[in-house]
Amino acid sequence: MSDKTRRTLYEQRGKTSRFIHAAIEPNGDLVVSGQDLGDDPQQFWGDDDYEFWVTVSAEHKDAVLLALLAARFGGDPAAVDSFRAFLVENEIPGKFETWV
Repeated sequence: MSDKTRRTLYEQRGKTSRFIHAAIEPNGDLVVSGQDLGDDPQQFWGDDDYEFWVTVSAEHKDAVLLALLAARFGGDPAAVDSFRAFLVENEIPGKFETWV
């Protein structure tokens, strides 16, 4: 998967390492997945690898997008400018327009 379809959300390395990723699958589904490696899963599961995930079907991905935008930019009187800056920071193409 490319950087455009997968992002690392969290990474911690140690006696128990944890990795969390978000990805868009080829069929359009959104998957947020985690993996624990090391002591904790070994003690709890008897295996040093524990994987877990949540899948949102492509059909409901737009609802997730809108909810995340509301969570991140809701209540911000400069939400349009903040969103535009967010796109620039993350190198995501966007088009800013005005009408007077």
